[in-house]
Amino acid sequence: MNEGRGMEDERRNFLNKLIDIEGSKGLEIGALTSPLVTSKELGVGGEIFYLDHLSTEDLKLKYAADETINCEKIVVVDFVCPNGDFKNSVEGNTFDYVIASHVIEHSPNLVKFLKEIFEILNPGGILVLIIPDKRFTFDVNRPETSFGQILEAYLSVQLKPGISSVYDHLASAISVDANLLWNEPIDTTAAPKLASLDFAWETANALKKSEKYIDVHVNIFTPYSFFEIL
Repeated sequence: MNEGRGMEDERRNFLNKLIDIEGSKGLEIGALTSPLVTSKELGVGGEIFYLDHLSTEDLKLKYAADETINCEKIVVVDFVCPNGDFKNSVEGNTFDYVIASHVIEHSPNLVKFLKEIFEILNPGGILVLIIPDKRFTFDVNRPETSFGQILEAYLSVQLKPGISSVYDHLASAISVDANLLWNEPIDTTAAPKLASLDFAWETANALKKSEKYIDVHVNIFTPYSFFEIL
């Protein structure tokens, strides 16, 4: 079995145990080509909507040159939310559950993200988050995000990744086999970087004069650190 496919099936089985997907109204954020819930899985009364930072056509343009993305499989985006304002973007809709797979590590303002989700969930609704464990990703050498950093982002109304997040992501991300990290401890200090330090410096330094949104991993978690922050 394809490893990625097997993991998706495990996640769907988990969701089916947690939520009555067939009869509920759901929202999936950032599904791109791999939605965890599709309309064909739903029964009478079940609904699924998709939200992303760009429309379907704009996502296809963004990923046109990316050989890892099959643009024909990009979901039909129902709600476009370029600024994290979920409540206004969903046009008055509320949901029984919200799914965000590999999204919150990119969020420049985690508290705002969670508050916005709370606003669009029905009473008793469920938020399902799939979050990478930094110990088994290219973030393995980065320090875990502290509550103080998350608090500062919220109180300063951070709306895009800042200079430190952009630099740390580009300067620290390494090329590493996640399977090796999972199965045995290995020395990652000498692993090749995904970007040069010069590129990290130039990109971060350019943010001083630019309003450009640079998508990086802002929040670095292990399961333990994430629940401690919550």
